[in-house]
Amino acid sequence: MLNVFDIVKLTQIDHKEIDSNQVVVTDGNGKPNAVLTELLNDVIGNMRIFIDMSQIYSVTDLTEALATHTPLPDDVLEEYEKVLREPIFNINFVPKRGQVELVVGE
Repeated sequence: MLNVFDIVKLTQIDHKEIDSNQVVVTDGNGKPNAVLTELLNDVIGNMRIFIDMSQIYSVTDLTEALATHTPLPDDVLEEYEKVLREPIFNINFVPKRGQVELVVGE
């Protein structure tokens, strides 16, 4: 089963890595999960600033790289790891908004 990390790693919009404002985490009914979306947006923002994703192949690789290259505390990295490991049940592309909705928690 794919998880949030897999989608973030693999998805591009207009041949560019997805940006933090292009990803929304939702439930099965399309209702946004503000907490997970904000956390994921934070992860993506830090990834884009500090990490070369071409060298990252797993959640563990990413959290280790963030621990090495950022001043983020362990508790924040643990929360990042949790959201990145969330299983994805569906993906909904919303071209009008340039967004990708990741459906979790079914």
